[in-house]
Amino acid sequence: MKISTHLITLRNLFFTLLLLAFSATSSSAAVTINQAGGWLETAWVEWTNLSGAQSYNVYVSEANTNSWKKLDRELVRNYGTYGRADALGLKAGNYQLKVVPVSSNGELTAEASVTESLEVRAHNRQGFAHMNRPTSGWTEGVGAYKNDGTLKDDAVVLYVTSKNAKNITVNWTRYEGKAPVTWTGLNDVIDGYRKCIDGGGMKKPLCIRIIGTVKYSDCDKMASGQGLHIKTQAQNDSNVDMPLTLEGVGKDATIYGFGMQISNAIGVEVRNLGIMLCLDDGIEISRYNTNIWIHNMDLFYGQTGGESDKVKGDGAVDTKDSRYCTISSNHYFDCGKCCLVDASDNRGTFYASSLTYCGNWFDHADQRLPRLRHGEAFHIYNNYYDGNGLYGVGLASASSAFVENNYFRNCRYPIVSSAQGSDLWHVAELKKAGTKSKGVMSGEEGGVCKAYNNHIEGATSYFNQNTATTYGLDFYEVTSRDEQVPSSVTATKGGSAYSNFDTTEGQFYQCTPIATEDVVAHVTGQYGAGRCQKGDFSWEFDNATEDANKELIPELKAALSNYKSTFVDFYPQPTAINNIDADKAYKNTDIFVTPAGQRVDSSYKGMVISGNKKVIR
Repeated sequence: MKISTHLITLRNLFFTLLLLAFSATSSSAAVTINQAGGWLETAWVEWTNLSGAQSYNVYVSEANTNSWKKLDRELVRNYGTYGRADALGLKAGNYQLKVVPVSSNGELTAEASVTESLEVRAHNRQGFAHMNRPTSGWTEGVGAYKNDGTLKDDAVVLYVTSKNAKNITVNWTRYEGKAPVTWTGLNDVIDGYRKCIDGGGMKKPLCIRIIGTVKYSDCDKMASGQGLHIKTQAQNDSNVDMPLTLEGVGKDATIYGFGMQISNAIGVEVRNLGIMLCLDDGIEISRYNTNIWIHNMDLFYGQTGGESDKVKGDGAVDTKDSRYCTISSNHYFDCGKCCLVDASDNRGTFYASSLTYCGNWFDHADQRLPRLRHGEAFHIYNNYYDGNGLYGVGLASASSAFVENNYFRNCRYPIVSSAQGSDLWHVAELKKAGTKSKGVMSGEEGGVCKAYNNHIEGATSYFNQNTATTYGLDFYEVTSRDEQVPSSVTATKGGSAYSNFDTTEGQFYQCTPIATEDVVAHVTGQYGAGRCQKGDFSWEFDNATEDANKELIPELKAALSNYKSTFVDFYPQPTAINNIDADKAYKNTDIFVTPAGQRVDSSYKGMVISGNKKVIR
């Protein structure tokens, strides 16, 4: 039988159109990944929200191994037009993240997308906080994480947002063998944790993860003058192990309008948070603490205090009567009085000592970077001093500091010891100008600094043993890292000598600083100071104006006052039509369901099923 060419052509065209129609209805575009990256023991991904997806599952795997592990739901967040997920607690290495959209019918694997290989690096644990700490078990390292960057065994993880900070609830056993006790609210949970540790009940590492912005008004009753109070039941000058990590998730985790105080604790870690407009201090490592680690924070102005020198707030990270602490890789945005060590001239029985300051970005911060009292062992290395209006490292009250491989750019007085060197020179210059003759420091006894391999440019003055005038030394400069400071080098006022802790066995830790010429690139780079991705708040300082300026910047204060998080919420748990009362959903005009089966409220815009009808809202 003969078939016309015309009919064959029509038949072929029909099947072609059918195939195209089937292809169009059975598949759609994959999730579009906008950006992804590796950070410090973290990897992250952001994507454009996909039409028709109710939610997303995100998985992490070591690169090219397909060993996928699903992230907690709370780590997968909605920012309106895009989604974001952060995989926390990763060992150093290369990883991939997979984003899988979810509809009412389950995962849409055909629309999943996978990132390229992402480099994850380890946090720097070269500091006093990790010195002589156990390398396994409940008290390993500092906080709720092991030294390899992964969560400790049996660690309890809590997620806190503005919506649940008042009512987050845990039921923990306070005393072994007794019934659980309920604690409600962020402060109450922290207080309950200390009571459980003391009572011998729930005794596990605790990781509290902050998501988005949590404000003062979001929280239950504050427990200290700073805000949060992380403390143990220990009394007087004693302390107790408390393996707690308080950390932010992603680049935008912020506590706003308050700070925190840490007391009588061993092994607390705070990281990856912004602190804006705190009450007094951002973080006060208050009394009788050891092995505390504060790192990768963004620290901004506090609330204006009652004293004239507190227009920017008080301390950013102050340390009092505590030892074996590391304050590292923090970004200080024009903070006024940054890092005070011990508030009193008097040396108590448990004075501050054995503190490390490393990898910090003192970004136009004014002074106390840090200001040291009493301790025989302070190590300050690989910090970037970037346009500081008054001074960098300050020594007083018989302190000893080893200052090495730092980069000082336009820091007025890079290193100054009380009642000598630049402190006295400053007084003399003021007198010449006929102005008030007050020193940089407060007139107490001085200390001794050993300096090695620092870069100094744009300083007003600095004096070592080769350039000293009648005013005396700011620091003794050595030509090799292991060179000791002679006992003949003493503080002009008080006569204290350098302790040589850094060359005495058992008093120092293994440390390999990065080269001084690499400090700026490292500190300001991807794996350097501050929060993940340098945070969601940026500020560009005008060096020509701000390097020498010690006053508050009104525009920066206004920007902080107007700051708002763009975090919307977690994605909803997928809900298919057959998982709800379908008959009720279709007939009731007060219930709205999308064609994909997601229950929505009356504010939803788009096509919904309501009252047995499809409605465009």
